[in-house]
Amino acid sequence: MSKLGVFDLSVRYGKIPALNDVSFHVQEGERVFISGPNGAGKSSLLKAICGAVSTSHGRIEMDGDLLTGRPPEAIARLGLSMVPEGREIFGSLTVEENLRIGTGIRRDLEAIETDIDEIYQSFPILRERRHAAAGALSGGQQQMLAIGRALMTNPKLMMVDEPSLGLAPKIVDQVYDTLIALQEERGLTLLIVEQSSLRAARVGGKMFLMRGGRIVGAGNAAEMADEDALAQAYFGTPRVEGAA
Repeated sequence: MSKLGVFDLSVRYGKIPALNDVSFHVQEGERVFISGPNGAGKSSLLKAICGAVSTSHGRIEMDGDLLTGRPPEAIARLGLSMVPEGREIFGSLTVEENLRIGTGIRRDLEAIETDIDEIYQSFPILRERRHAAAGALSGGQQQMLAIGRALMTNPKLMMVDEPSLGLAPKIVDQVYDTLIALQEERGLTLLIVEQSSLRAARVGGKMFLMRGGRIVGAGNAAEMADEDALAQAYFGTPRVEGAA
């Protein structure tokens, strides 16, 4: 299982509110997008779910386990992984060393070797450059490496923060093709922050639109990407339909 529930979640950075009473659910096997303008609270939401920032109110649950207040390592052990914005690979380490960082919470040594081989099958360029410094990879290759590293935690639910950031459209297509293929092969649940709601509409799935730290719209990604929904998210009065 990999059902995620967020209930009345609020996050503050000092006196500045980042999230205000955010509630939504992600069902097992779903592909869910979080979209909205800069400063909407999208990245803060993912960081709160994975334990990277503290919450000031509300709770987060996955498969009945309370995530709120747990450290990131404990949350990862429950089957939740994150590909951070900007990828955050270790440039001075090799590709394979970066992948093995993702195994720090695991003890199944034989399965780790099998999983590394599967990552190389999914990303042949990573096998080809396994001994190269990760910092020498292209932006698209680094994104593939970041996804591979997250997969090495053996997740049930994977969160991806802005996978298209700084990449050419053709490379973005490749990244999303890979994510969809991995979801289908592994039965992953995906929660993706994507500023381009049009991109989310093309990929397909559920979408939540955020503005000012709140969810202001929810529905099918293709339907939510129309002009009225976008205008409401970027400029309009908050209104939620089926957010929970």
